[in-house]
Amino acid sequence: MTINEAVICFFLYSFFGWVYETALVSIREKQWSNRGFLIGPICPIYGFGALIFIFIGTGLNLWLTFLVCMVSSAVLEYGTAYALEKFFHASWWDYSNMPLNLNGYICLPASLLFGTAGVVVSHFLQPVVFGPIQALPDAVQNLAALLLTAVVSADATLTVSSLSDFVGRMKELEERANQAIADKYDELESTVSGKLANVKALSLSSAMKDFIIEQELKSANFKVNWLQSSAVKTIRSFKNEGGHSENRNRIKDAVLRLAKKAKSIGNN
Repeated sequence: MTINEAVICFFLYSFFGWVYETALVSIREKQWSNRGFLIGPICPIYGFGALIFIFIGTGLNLWLTFLVCMVSSAVLEYGTAYALEKFFHASWWDYSNMPLNLNGYICLPASLLFGTAGVVVSHFLQPVVFGPIQALPDAVQNLAALLLTAVVSADATLTVSSLSDFVGRMKELEERANQAIADKYDELESTVSGKLANVKALSLSSAMKDFIIEQELKSANFKVNWLQSSAVKTIRSFKNEGGHSENRNRIKDAVLRLAKKAKSIGNN
């Protein structure tokens, strides 16, 4: 396999992975859900995984292919999830509720599924996919590889820039929101008895926090462009160092709600 052929295979399997992820999540959530880290219709982790499956699985028997692909996919998935969380303090998938998971990054059922996928890709799908790609003239392969690489590189640059800017601004807003919520609790405690204040705070905490955060967003004139909105939608949850950030996730949801309202008003 030449470099150009490998590049084309990478993007093709990245697209297949995006279709699979998007269809699965959209059906489960009963609404459209664009999946993947990038804005465009690809999930690079599937492309990298497929190439690994092809290179290490070709020539092995089915059971050995399954075992090697299962282990390699677990390493790839864990490393990717860890890197994304460390860089953006966010997760794009979470296996915490799955059996035999490790830090929510990987789990045995998913690894078994990817091991099976490795067998299917390396022994059955790749021979079908690779034939037409190999038949393309060298000039067409070269042009396709260059164009695909350029487009996805631009996508990655825009996505990383948009998310980095959003995360930085959101950290500042989170401090304001946390202080506003703390002030609201103090206000409740000063107006009613201590015991009743605790009950009222607990019963109103969810709605109250959402309301306060939306007010802080409006006060700060916190807006997102369409690139940031598209990128943030794919994030499953934001995290702080050492644990989940409830208010950071509330901010993300509030930002998307306000952006949707603004878009709706603009269309009317």
